[in-house]
Amino acid sequence: MYIYCDAAAPRDPVPVGLLHIGQRIILCYDMKRVLPLLKVSLLLACLPASASAITITISALNDSATEITLTATGEAYISQTFWPAGDKYFGNIGDFITNGSGLNATWFTPSSGITASGHALTRIQLNDGGGSNDDDLWIWFAIFTSTPGSYEISGSATIDLGGEGHTFGDFNVGTYEDDGDTFIVQYSSVPDTGSTAALLGVGVAALAFARRKLG
Repeated sequence: MYIYCDAAAPRDPVPVGLLHIGQRIILCYDMKRVLPLLKVSLLLACLPASASAITITISALNDSATEITLTATGEAYISQTFWPAGDKYFGNIGDFITNGSGLNATWFTPSSGITASGHALTRIQLNDGGGSNDDDLWIWFAIFTSTPGSYEISGSATIDLGGEGHTFGDFNVGTYEDDGDTFIVQYSSVPDTGSTAALLGVGVAALAFARRKLG
């Protein structure tokens, strides 16, 4: 006596003496349920990874500072909206720019330092949407290819706001999340010169004491 797993498309028969009929039926039923799930898993595995997961930090010493530091790290999906450069547009980030500041579709040329898998950052646009949670950030890289893809973003650069009549005070300090990306506006930390001098004095005194002990 033999039993088939699929009556419509029989496979090699299995002797009943080697496998209990009840167990064989359960096995065939489970396989029919698992196969569609396996197909779905394979389709999901073929889908592209997350389009973007990047952290961008904007910082300066104080509100009156005209030079800001832009730091970026993570992975971003970069396409080409305009030739000949690869660009990444972050829309409706939040109110990270003060409404009415005048930072509306304003372009800046950053210093060298930020790259996308080795391609240099060339331009950045800041845009105060004028409403609620609608400020934008647009960055361009020297990527001369029509094929979009994921790039590793890293590094830091400075931007001069003074030429356009702006300061760091035109930004709202805080952390903003949008579609997996993080945007941080914060004050730069500077060394405490008093504490540094005190530690240096302690080190000099300790060195002098050690020399007297040794000689």
